Amino acid sequence: MVLERAEIMIHEDKIDEFIEVLATKALPLASQYAGCISFKAFRGVEEPNNIMLLVEWVSVEAHLASRQEPAHAEFRSLLTPYAAGAKPTVHFAPL
Repeated sequence: MVLERAEIMIHEDKIDEFIEVLATKALPLASQYAGCISFKAFRGVEEPNNIMLLVEWVSVEAHLASRQEPAHAEFRSLLTPYAAGAKPTVHFAPL
């Protein structure tokens, strides 16, 4: 198992719309990814326009392979218009 952490910054005037699209359209797509164990989204407390995605994968290879899936492409196309920036995505393995 590997945990992916991705953080994206959302345009201030778009955060409410982003959250709606994420909850109703994007997260259901993410549940279709092969090799995805769980997919969770969190909103920043100190920086409410920051969204953190935590995704459990069976492996890094499964994550990389999912990028070729139509659901992954659709997920990205739904969320990209709201993004003002992103931090590098990182992966963590259990100790």
